[in-house]
Amino acid sequence: MKIAIHQPEFMPWLGFFNKMKRSDRYVVFDHVQFKKRYFENRNRIKIRNESIWITLPVRSRKKFTQPLMEVEIDNSTKWQRKMSEKIKHCYSKSRHYHPYFEVIDGIIHACKYERLIDFNMAFIDFFRGVFDIDTPLVFSSELDVAEYQVSDLILEICKKMNAAVYLCGPSGKDYLDLESFEKANIEIVWQQFEHPEYPQTGDAFIPNLSALDFVFCCGNTRNHVI
Repeated sequence: MKIAIHQPEFMPWLGFFNKMKRSDRYVVFDHVQFKKRYFENRNRIKIRNESIWITLPVRSRKKFTQPLMEVEIDNSTKWQRKMSEKIKHCYSKSRHYHPYFEVIDGIIHACKYERLIDFNMAFIDFFRGVFDIDTPLVFSSELDVAEYQVSDLILEICKKMNAAVYLCGPSGKDYLDLESFEKANIEIVWQQFEHPEYPQTGDAFIPNLSALDFVFCCGNTRNHVI
């Protein structure tokens, strides 16, 4: 069995879903520490010929040392209205603005989200539908794994999942102990994702944006991207 492991990011990019679709099981890495100024509560979208950040405000309790699954949304601000307006401003002239904006706006306003992970998973589920991904999800917080350094933690999850293959992004080369995986007879396969160039709004193509950009520009042309 081939598994992949990744944090539940905010409105993730296309490579996130490429790795998910190529896996037999996908572990949502929800019990690790939240990363401030990363992609767990923000991502980039496009307006004309430049990218801008779209961010979900979170509470700074414990100076961001809490697990990702415990991070709370800062509901003291009117972030839902502001987020919808920013998306509308960026993509109202895009080819597939209708009917996707109505669906996306509905997810944003579906409820008073309390936790970051609940909002992120709502959008991950939306994109899974758009890209026709049915890979089963498992949450790392449910696997009863001990606290390890990141390489040992990933190896332990692979063992818990009875994985024969671990599908890993290129950055894994910086922190994985490859020898320990070899000793455990777990093969590491490196993700080889070539970002597609597709018709965007504006003139210059900008890669690695939130998958929102692809959906608004191209619709659900699933095979083209994944």
